Amino acid sequence: MAKLTLNVEPEVIHAAKSYASAHHVSLSKLVTQFLRDLPKTSPDFLTQLHETLMQEGFQETGDDLDALRRHHVKRKYQ
Repeated sequence: MAKLTLNVEPEVIHAAKSYASAHHVSLSKLVTQFLRDLPKTSPDFLTQLHETLMQEGFQETGDDLDALRRHHVKRKYQ
């Protein structure tokens, strides 16, 4: 297994953990299953999801990824 680091808002993490707990599954398994099913999802759904994300203010990161990694490592090992 490989590790994956995500930047997720704290309230989203809390809600996802609550959902996973209520369904007796780990958050890791829940995310893994979502990512596994993603290629099977209809293109229309993915287009609609992308449009919804953009309407809600989601922006693809233009941030310097090296700066984000340094910030993450700094926070992790404080």
